[in-house]
Amino acid sequence: MPRFTFTPLREDDLDLARRWLLEPHVRRWWNDDPRERDYPQGTLDEWMAAVRGEDPTDMFIIQMDSRPIGVIQSYRVASYPDYVQEVGDLREPAFSLDLFIGEPDLIGKAVGPALLRDFLRMAFDKYELDYAIIGPARSNVAAIRSYEKIGFRYLKEYREEDTTDPDHVLLDLRRSDLV
Repeated sequence: MPRFTFTPLREDDLDLARRWLLEPHVRRWWNDDPRERDYPQGTLDEWMAAVRGEDPTDMFIIQMDSRPIGVIQSYRVASYPDYVQEVGDLREPAFSLDLFIGEPDLIGKAVGPALLRDFLRMAFDKYELDYAIIGPARSNVAAIRSYEKIGFRYLKEYREEDTTDPDHVLLDLRRSDLV
């Protein structure tokens, strides 16, 4: 069983992150802001704002057995009023996350559910919350299946109007339901 660790993103990680963001399997989902004309630089700039503490998102490099394999970000939902408006009322305070596996050789190898289990255990404690949500594009069927494997359940559909693929599904997970 691989061992996953999550180290805070640093400026030194940007070249690797840029390479991942340009991989077709990542770009398909992360190059989703029609206003962003300088992808992936605009995304990296947003991440660095978070690293500097100018944004409430926590950014991490995912490592599998010490090998960097992707990026995961998490945040308290309440820290983003626009997102709260999009997803609507939640049953309780929650954190949310977004992630990608950047290494093409790991896609389809059941790495996602395993790393998510480890990350969520840490994040539930970090945020001192018992509730998490994730909002993939409805067309990202592989990601949705991965999330459901560890206990996320369909909550509702919603729209992220400022994206190229605005139809999303909101999945939720209680700490006690993590598989």
